Order: sequence, then structure tokens, then C-alpha cells
Amino acid sequence: MWETSGRLLRLLELFQQRRDWGGAQLAERLAVSERTVRRDVERLRELGYPVDARHGPDGGYRLAPGVSLPPLMFDAEEAVATAIALQALSSSGAEPVAGSSLRALTKLSGVLPDRLRRQVIALAENVQHSDQAPGIGRPPTPVDMQVLVSTALACQERRRITARYAGRDPDRTLDPLGLVHAGRRWYVAAWDLGRDDWRTFRLDRLSEVVVTDRPATPREPPGPDLEEWVIGQLGAVMRQRTAAVRVSAPATDVRRWIAPAWGVVEPVDETACIVRCGADSLASIARWLLLLNADLIVLEPPELAAEFSAIAERASRAGMSTMD
Repeated sequence: MWETSGRLLRLLELFQQRRDWGGAQLAERLAVSERTVRRDVERLRELGYPVDARHGPDGGYRLAPGVSLPPLMFDAEEAVATAIALQALSSSGAEPVAGSSLRALTKLSGVLPDRLRRQVIALAENVQHSDQAPGIGRPPTPVDMQVLVSTALACQERRRITARYAGRDPDRTLDPLGLVHAGRRWYVAAWDLGRDDWRTFRLDRLSEVVVTDRPATPREPPGPDLEEWVIGQLGAVMRQRTAAVRVSAPATDVRRWIAPAWGVVEPVDETACIVRCGADSLASIARWLLLLNADLIVLEPPELAAEFSAIAERASRAGMSTMD
């Protein structure tokens, strides 16, 4: 499964339950290899957790006692929301924020009641936060916290859910796999039993989620990386119109402005590249390509040139207008 901060959180929780663990025991509990356990232990050390190693045939690890956190006065939704924010920061990889966030998340989990701790762990282990899809457009519809938590628990426990989904054919039966937060929206990747295929669903359009007693059917995931697969699905929906332009700027500079959900950048030489992109309209493509602040040559379709001309005419009229 995809690496998240959730596994480190589980590892810390195991150390809190018992101070000494064998390497093979930890690997079995986390469903990973002993080599992965060694890497995770090293990561904990980098974050400031004193983990001692015991070598030999019965080798293992021991976490030194740490400072306990006093109880916090959170209600259920506040605790879960705080955990989501901390998990996003701990997954960012930006130090020292990532390490501090993981430590805070561990402490928060340690003082929560069992029911909330179960929800926090489910969110930590089954949510990926992506910066590949830009948050462009109107603010998204808020997600119901119960929908988010129930879906995360179903992912964690590999259980089937029933739900209502806005639009045609609202009644859905799904085997959820994982959650991705991208472009200011929440998505769940799930096997849709009614369509017999992997699909991506927006959580703000889900309602009446019921986690059933039936286990999800084990299936090959839709791709080796859940985040990349979801972003690819979103890009296919967004790219209703496509275009290609030559940009007079190095590919390394342009890639900072083109999210994978919107397009790809192909280098031509050290001073130019080709952008193959898409959006809901050619007018949208023309507007955001101008943000690159570089000379552009339209390769296809020819109608895109007309959109640039229309923008130029409006800009010219604005430049000549004055207030009386």
C-alpha cells in the first residue's frame, strides 16, 4: 500500500502499548517487511524519537519513555479535524513542520477515547494529500464529517459501503480503497459494483453512507500509486478541450506552473518547451497559459489562436479606457 504518515503513527502506538518489540513482530503487525520497519525506525529517529535497536537473532527495538500530553478538551469533530490538518502537514515532507506535526498527531491520538482514536488512525492511514491538482474555481462544497470518517473507516477495515451519490443513478454500492485530498476537494477511489469498474467519487456528493458488514472483495488496485491515479482521473474529466502550444521558456521553469491534472510539459531545448494541456474550454486554456508570462505559439487547435486574439482585443480596449 502507498506510504503515508499513518504507518509511522501506528508504529509509535505499538511502542506506547509495549516498550519492547521484535523486528519480525513489528513487521507482522504493520503488514510490511522487516526492511521497511528498519527504514521507519530510522525515520522516527530523524524526527527525534529515541528508538534503541537490539541486534542478534532475537533483535528488535525499544522506544524510550517520552513526555505525556495532558488531556485536551476537543469534541469529536474538532479532534478529527485537527488530526486531518496534522496528518496533511506531516505528509508534506517540509521540515521541521512535518516532524512536529507527526509528534503532535501521535500525542493527540494517545489521549483520545478508543472510538475517536480508531477514526484518527483510519484517516491517517487511508488519506493522501496531493498538491498536484490546483484549487481553481469556486470554493468547493463542504464535506460532511460523518461521510469522511465513515468512508475512511471502510477503507481501513476493507468493508463495503452503500451510499447516495448526486446525479443520475444515485444508489451506489462501493468497495472503497483510499481517499485523496486534491485541489481543495476530497475524493474516494472505489470499485463501483454497479459499473464493475474502478471509479473516483467526490465526497461532497456522497450522502447516507452506510458501512456494511460485508467485506470488500480483494482486487488489484487501479494503479501502483493511488494519488497519481486519482489525479489522472480528475485530469481526464477537466480536459474536455485540449491544446498544444510552444512556450519560449525552459521546461523546468514551466513545469512549476502546470499541474499534472492540467497537462504535460515536453522540453524542446534549453530555451523552449511544448505544453500539451486541457481544460473545460479553449478560453480557459488561453487565459491560464498567459500566466506563464512567456511568448507562445499555438500548435493546435487553430481555434485557440482566436481565443488569444479575443483576449488581446479586450485588453486593448481596457488599456485605452479612462474614467471621466
